[in-house]
Amino acid sequence: MPWSFQPACLPIAPSGLPYRDPSQALKFLLQNSATVLPWPQLPQRSVREQSFLQSSAGFPGLVLDKLTGQAHLERPCAEAELDQLALAYLQGDLVFGAMRGEDAAGLTELLRMPGPWLEVRAISGHLLGPISLALQLTDDQKRPLLYNPMLLDAIIQHLALKAAWQTNQLANLTNKVLFCVEEPFLDVCYSPFCPISWQQGIEALERVFAAVKGFRGLILRGKSDWTPVLQTSVEVLVFDAYYDSSAILAHAVFLPGFFQRPGTLVWGLIPADEAALQTETSATLIAHFETLLTEIEVVGLPREKILQRALISTSGSLAHLSIEIAEKALKLCVEVSNRLRETYSLA
Repeated sequence: MPWSFQPACLPIAPSGLPYRDPSQALKFLLQNSATVLPWPQLPQRSVREQSFLQSSAGFPGLVLDKLTGQAHLERPCAEAELDQLALAYLQGDLVFGAMRGEDAAGLTELLRMPGPWLEVRAISGHLLGPISLALQLTDDQKRPLLYNPMLLDAIIQHLALKAAWQTNQLANLTNKVLFCVEEPFLDVCYSPFCPISWQQGIEALERVFAAVKGFRGLILRGKSDWTPVLQTSVEVLVFDAYYDSSAILAHAVFLPGFFQRPGTLVWGLIPADEAALQTETSATLIAHFETLLTEIEVVGLPREKILQRALISTSGSLAHLSIEIAEKALKLCVEVSNRLRETYSLA
C-alpha cells in the first residue's frame, strides 16, 4: 500500500510519552510532530497503560493487581471463556477488541476529536505482539502462555480483534492508518528451549496483521534477525538506529526488495536517553545517519532511495523521561528531519 505522501525523512513521534494528561500530550504532538500522529501511551498516568497491560486487557481470565501492575491468568476462568473469544474472532465481532479509557486515555482522547480538525497525514496505533505478550503473560502456575498452544492461539485471536477494532476506529479520523506491532522478544523463537519455531512465530504475526486496516508496521528491539521479517507483509519497519545501527547494516542487502513493496524504514536516530540528549545535536545525529547511508550504498542502493523511504523518530519510548527532556527529544527529532529535508531537497 503506497502512502499518499513521500515519507522523505519526515518526523514521527514514538507512542510512549511521560504526560499524565492525554490532552496535553496530544496538543504537544500536534504542535511539534504531527506528520504521522500516534495516539499517546501514558504509563506514568496509570500502570494500566503499560504496553503489556494495554495489550492483555480484556483477555479471558485475566487477574490484575491495580497497585503493582502485576497480572496473571486464572486458567479455569480463562478456559471457560475461550469459546466466546474464538466465536468473536470467527465472526469478526470487534466489540471484544475494544479498548477502554482507563486502559488507553490517549486513544480515547484522540477518538473524541473531529477528523477534519486533525490536519495530519496519517495516524498510528500500536499493540504488543503475540510472541512477546504470550511470553510475558503467565497462568496461575507462573507458566508463560507461549508454552500452551491453545492459549497462544487465544492470544493471537485476542490481539487480532484489538488490532481490527483500533484500526477501524482510527479509520474514522483518516484514510491513512499505520498500525505497529511491537515484538521486543521475537528472537526467543531462535532458542532451542522455545516451544514454537521461527515459522510459527511469523505465522502468529501474520494472523494479527491480517486484521489490520491500514499499513502494517513492526517495531523491533535488540538484535533481531530481519531476514524472516522482511519476507512477511510488513510495510513499515521501526528500529533503533542510534544504539543498534549494526542491524540495518547487516540486512542492507535485503532493502531493495523491501522498498519495492513499497516499504518504509523508521529510523530511531534520536536517543531516548537523558544523558545522550545532553550531548547530541542535530549535526552529530545527521553525521551518524550519513555514515550509515554511506555504508548501505555499498550494496548498490542509492542514497536518494533510502532518504525517500525514511521516517525519522526516537530510538524508543520517551515515557520514562521527564516531560522537559521528552519534549527536547521530540523537538530535536523535528530539527533533524527539517535539516535533512533541506540538505537533500526532499519534497
